[in-house]
Amino acid sequence: MFKALFDPESPFGRGMEKVWQLIILNVLWLVCSLPIVTLGAASTALHAVLFELLRGEEVRIVRRFFAAFRENWKRATVAWLVLLAAIALCLFDWRFATLMESFLWKLVAVAGFQIVGLMCTFLFALLARYENTARNHLRNALLLGVGNLPRLLLVWLVWSGPVLLTIWSAETLHFMILLWLMVGYSGLSLAALRILQPVFDRLDGGNQKEGE
Repeated sequence: MFKALFDPESPFGRGMEKVWQLIILNVLWLVCSLPIVTLGAASTALHAVLFELLRGEEVRIVRRFFAAFRENWKRATVAWLVLLAAIALCLFDWRFATLMESFLWKLVAVAGFQIVGLMCTFLFALLARYENTARNHLRNALLLGVGNLPRLLLVWLVWSGPVLLTIWSAETLHFMILLWLMVGYSGLSLAALRILQPVFDRLDGGNQKEGE
């Protein structure tokens, strides 16, 4: 019984292999995102690997991650720095609104954060999957978010559960930090890609990268 359970070809064995792949991918993403400026390239590389895993391909996680990191470095970094500047502006607006006790400026800041979140939901997957300029990827991420609101909101709902558990209490915080370090971003990104897969399926007649 136990021999069958731990057989690499058994459902349990295949499931554990996928979990291990997500753990490796999450650690790579965390390490490569530490400088902050590299977060865009790291997130794009993570999504490139996830797309291949979703297609059931045999993937050498570490090698493929760093290959995708190098391939997308320039465009992903430019796109991420634009979003980072937008985040900084939203934070400034929120701080200004708090100091001035302005409800209108708070609404502007919240709207800005929502637009950034909407674009981030699609941006790194687009960068990983399609050839385009950073500018066009940013525009397309915005258009896809607006045009696929039900799926966008479902992705946000999936992400909100772990986030709420993280801030719920000191006890859940300790557990969730460990989970985030092990498999948090890679696991949630995989779930998001499964939800958004029909969107990308409709786009695949366009400028998908060679080999996709």
